[in-house]
Amino acid sequence: MTDLGASEPRLIMGRWRRVSRSECARTYPAELTIGPGSRYLGRRDPDQGLPVWDVGTARMPDETTLVMSTSSDELVSYAIEVAADRFTVTAPDGCVVVFERQA
Repeated sequence: MTDLGASEPRLIMGRWRRVSRSECARTYPAELTIGPGSRYLGRRDPDQGLPVWDVGTARMPDETTLVMSTSSDELVSYAIEVAADRFTVTAPDGCVVVFERQA
């Protein structure tokens, strides 16, 4: 039996703000909350379209991989680096997005 809690993204649980400003990074939510049960909620800026991550599930099968359900309900794997109050994801298309922890 698989322990689903084992892949819960504990390293990045909490509230985050996107600090990357590139065009590709703006397709990701301006704010991101990752909670227990591997659930997440993305919030967009007023001038932003539908973010790639709107609401769904987040999993970390290991310390370098983040699997997110996207706004199109696809499960996508991202490379992730977690350091103190920041995490950086690299999308399959090469887009790099940095988030900072919020108080």
